[in-house]
Amino acid sequence: MLSRDLIRTLAKSGTIELIRTLKAYPEKDFTVNELSRVSGVPTMTTWRAVRELKAARIVKTRKVGNATSVSITDDRDRLRILRLIPEADPQRNAAMVFANKLGENSWVEECRLFGSIGKGEHGPGDDVDVAVVYREGGISAEDAMASSTALAGMIRSETNVNIVPLCISSKEMARRGGLAAELRDKETIFRR
Repeated sequence: MLSRDLIRTLAKSGTIELIRTLKAYPEKDFTVNELSRVSGVPTMTTWRAVRELKAARIVKTRKVGNATSVSITDDRDRLRILRLIPEADPQRNAAMVFANKLGENSWVEECRLFGSIGKGEHGPGDDVDVAVVYREGGISAEDAMASSTALAGMIRSETNVNIVPLCISSKEMARRGGLAAELRDKETIFRR
């Protein structure tokens, strides 16, 4: 059962991302700086969270030279508690939110995942590459990129997931080779 103190700890900014990262790599010992980088959580937030998670016996720490090594607990009771934390992929969820919100614009034809997320080979903290296919007559390339980038910034502030949009016109997407050919076989997460 989750105690009130543990719920307060888990509710703090960045803590769930850190736990998901540690759960994704149960055999790995991270330095605090590595854990911060991989999870996408600021370093000072990571330090604070590690201290609190250690007090709650969710993580183990040890000194390695000048660094502090962090790993997930091996305590069965604590691991049982951690199973209550959703396993949802934060990057994929952020990409879906991005695509659906961007799709509210009539100039968006489709959004496709590519890069490590599209291949399913991503780790916690990886950027999310999204190809945004737009109608040339509906918006300029510059405006499509500006709108996509602004929305990606909003998603980042809400989810701590970095979305990197690549805007490509529907005319360019119809070409036979090059980038269009590579993107055509990628997962479509929004289509008009």
